[in-house]
Amino acid sequence: MSRPAGAELSRSRLGAAGALLVLIAVAGLPWIQSAPNPLALGSKLLVRSSSLAVLSGGWLYAALLAAPAAAALIVGLRRAGAPAGWWLWAAGSTGLLAVWLSSEPLIAAGRAGGTLANVALWGSGVWLSLFGYGVVLYAGILHVRRAARTPASLPLVLWVPVLFILVHAGWLIVQGEPAGNWLLRVAQEEAQSGGIQQRIREHLWLSAVSATLSIAVGVAIGIWGYHRERVARVALYVSGVILTLPSLALFAMLMEPYAALANAYPVLRGYGIGGLGAAPAITGLTLYGLLPVIRNTYAGLRGVSAAQLDAARGMGMTPGQIMFLVLLPHALPVIMAGVRQTAILLIGIATLAQLIGGGGLGYYILMGINRASIAHILIGAIPAVLVAVVVDFLLSWLGRSLTPKGLRLSKGVSA
Repeated sequence: MSRPAGAELSRSRLGAAGALLVLIAVAGLPWIQSAPNPLALGSKLLVRSSSLAVLSGGWLYAALLAAPAAAALIVGLRRAGAPAGWWLWAAGSTGLLAVWLSSEPLIAAGRAGGTLANVALWGSGVWLSLFGYGVVLYAGILHVRRAARTPASLPLVLWVPVLFILVHAGWLIVQGEPAGNWLLRVAQEEAQSGGIQQRIREHLWLSAVSATLSIAVGVAIGIWGYHRERVARVALYVSGVILTLPSLALFAMLMEPYAALANAYPVLRGYGIGGLGAAPAITGLTLYGLLPVIRNTYAGLRGVSAAQLDAARGMGMTPGQIMFLVLLPHALPVIMAGVRQTAILLIGIATLAQLIGGGGLGYYILMGINRASIAHILIGAIPAVLVAVVVDFLLSWLGRSLTPKGLRLSKGVSA
């Protein structure tokens, strides 16, 4: 079997795996969780879960909701190539929209029929179904991207179902009428008070500042390590050790030095530097983000062939010209891969900054844990995931744009 065929087969299995997750969710997982009050909703003993069949009045509705997954399972296991991609995309899009658009009416119907209590939230069945159909849709997009004569802008158009769900969710949150879903209702309250907007800005600021520092320092050390092997070994070892430290422990270790610095120089407190707050959080995040950038910068520079360097020297280029006109352009795709890893890593770890007063979306996660509120935990977790996905997409596009045209990777390979 040729290599492309093998790649297509693996992506067909990806679609089948997503379809299997949906079938498991529809058949055996609770669809809606309800309780008389939010505190009871957070308790495993008091939560009352209703299955999709009970809420919809029969198994026919559940079977219709699972039909796209069944079709995707057959296509994923038996077919490969561009036609399979369109089938998987259609099944994933149909199922994704069906689960999303039917969840709210089911809550209203269950409450009207006395099946659900006043506080209701999506159960694990809804979340796993949305994830599974998203995997199916993504598998279809992968097929279509590898198809011959596919316009470069087509994969962006294929994400329209996901974009519609995000826009619709935003519309449900900003509308004045209270939502039936407890998650959306809490999101409405936080959005109207401006709290969620503030936490997202704090999270973006923490992630952006720490990622910028990690990238600047990491690239500089990677270039230095390219010229001095010992520097590279020491830098990779130290940054690797830092990454193995528990994030909360690292934040706690940084609190005391900053507190001592603020006590010695009280003027620093006016700039927000102290034992608690953004200063130790940004420092810890910056240290965490060094390893991917240093490693990829060093590996990318070392990956440039000796023949290209000899040719550059033969043309009379200076060491600076060789670095900026030969080495860095050739190493840029590898360096950008490290930048993407650092950015996504820091966006995730930044949720822990609230534990030392750093702010960000971790505020809602910590509040949800303290209050046993699933809704607050999800309000902090879901935006963090969406921010990570958007940043990864933007950095991927930036990496392809910055790479010289003659050095761009082959079609279908991420920059």
